[in-house]
Amino acid sequence: MTLTERQMHDLAGRLTRLAALAREANDASTAEHTARQRRNDADKKFAVEWVETVRQYGEANAPAWMESLRGPKPVIAHD
Repeated sequence: MTLTERQMHDLAGRLTRLAALAREANDASTAEHTARQRRNDADKKFAVEWVETVRQYGEANAPAWMESLRGPKPVIAHD
């Protein structure tokens, strides 16, 4: 297909916009992945600290475990 000068100009603009949108989507995806990793790491650390708190001070003295937020309550192995 042979393009006119006007079509080539329009196509160049469209390709520029598409490239910018692709970068925006990629950046958002990367940010989402990074946030998910940080959240998972924080949840793991919270679970470890929560279990240690329950072992040392009892569950009544630990923050409530919210399964809807953190998933199933960890199994606490007593020494």
